[in-house]
Amino acid sequence: MDEELNIVGERLKELRKERQLTMEMVVTDMNQKFTIDITRGNLSRWENNVNLPTLRMAAYLCKYYGISLDYLMGFTDSRVPADLLAQIKKKKDKA
Repeated sequence: MDEELNIVGERLKELRKERQLTMEMVVTDMNQKFTIDITRGNLSRWENNVNLPTLRMAAYLCKYYGISLDYLMGFTDSRVPADLLAQIKKKKDKA
C-alpha cells in the first residue's frame, strides 16, 4: 500500500504543478465542475501520501487531469487510456 500512496501522491502533485495550479485552484475548479465537495486538506493528504482518494474521487481526478486511472495508480506510465490510444492510432493509419 505504501508504494501505491507514493505513486498516487507524486503523480497528483506533478500534474497540478505542470499546469501551474495551486491546491486552492484545483479544489475550487473540481468542486464547481463536478458538483463535489473536496477540501484543500483532502487534496493535500492525497498529494502528500497520507491517504488515497476514494475510487469515486480518483475517477474525478482522472477526468479533471485527462488521465487514466491506470496512470494515476502507477500501473502504466502512459497518461492516456489505452482505448483512446487505439482510436488515435486508427485515425493516423487512415490518414
